[in-house]
Amino acid sequence: MLASGWLNMSEKTEQPTRKRRQDGEKEGQVIKSVELTSGAQLLALFLFFHFFSDVLVQNITLLIQESLRVINAPFSYALGTIVCALVEECGLMLLYLGAMVSVATVFSVLIQIGFVVASKAVGFKGSKLNPVNNLKQIVSWRSVVELLKSCLKVVLLCVIFLLLFYAYASTFRALPYCDPYCALPTFSSIMRFMWLGMLGFYLVLAVADYSYQRFHTLKQQRMSKEDIKQENKNREGDPHIKQRRRALQREVQSGSLAQNVRQSAVIVRNPTHLVVCLGYDPETMPVPRVLEKGRDAMAQHIVELAQREGIPMVENIPLARTLFYDVKCGERIPDALFEPVAALLRIVLQIDYAPRKGVGGEEAN
Repeated sequence: MLASGWLNMSEKTEQPTRKRRQDGEKEGQVIKSVELTSGAQLLALFLFFHFFSDVLVQNITLLIQESLRVINAPFSYALGTIVCALVEECGLMLLYLGAMVSVATVFSVLIQIGFVVASKAVGFKGSKLNPVNNLKQIVSWRSVVELLKSCLKVVLLCVIFLLLFYAYASTFRALPYCDPYCALPTFSSIMRFMWLGMLGFYLVLAVADYSYQRFHTLKQQRMSKEDIKQENKNREGDPHIKQRRRALQREVQSGSLAQNVRQSAVIVRNPTHLVVCLGYDPETMPVPRVLEKGRDAMAQHIVELAQREGIPMVENIPLARTLFYDVKCGERIPDALFEPVAALLRIVLQIDYAPRKGVGGEEAN
């Protein structure tokens, strides 16, 4: 029974938490389909030829005419002329093509993974040099899937070209008898058929591949119940901090902390990390005393109680630090602090604060 329970805890059957997915992204485990990127690049090529085909044909025609013009010229002159014409006529088009493909590539990656910096993935790992691990990657299911995808691409592209030849068989036979005004529209129609067929194929392939990559990545990031318990423990923090929080809650619930805050004349802050409660009463406590003090979480509790009870609070960083570190709870303030504390109390007692409740729950007069 114990062994069975331990195995159930260690089996990675649970879906990854948000933190586990974020840690996986830092290690390079992102859901990304190469086929989706290839499809976006293919779409960019199709749009380029669709919008710039007329300009491209015109530029190529001018380039051919320039080449025919210098066909009998010396080689060095002809070469320089053709290169200049190539840069002039086709250089801008190539820049447009490169920009469109680059934008499509970046956009396809961003919609899949967003802005992710895989800091741990770029670091050196000795396991990458392990031949056993490399062999496992070669013969893994992922490599088999990639091989099947490559075979599927070849088969479906062959099918597309067969359909192309079947649909345009009569057109191909008539092409030798066409003049340029007949051949160019025919060639454009054939190319459009081919591009649309490839785009449709890559759309289906990209959706299927992205679904598989998502399944594979989430499977890699699966967690056991023990992993989830450990993550929750780490999120809650150090056991000593948890123990201190529980002690603070017990102290607040017991009423001693609330009573000390309620009896305080003023709260000295630094401004949120350190808090000191000073008590003063001309009849019962003629010398100011430190009734309570706290830091961080406890300081926040004291501030909340003081706000609820209408206790005046003053931010004085040097005085708060001195009282916190040099005076214990219940002790009177030292002689060296009489003057700054007296000045603080004179200011506080001249201000009309909200009515405060006494220990018994009645408003203090």
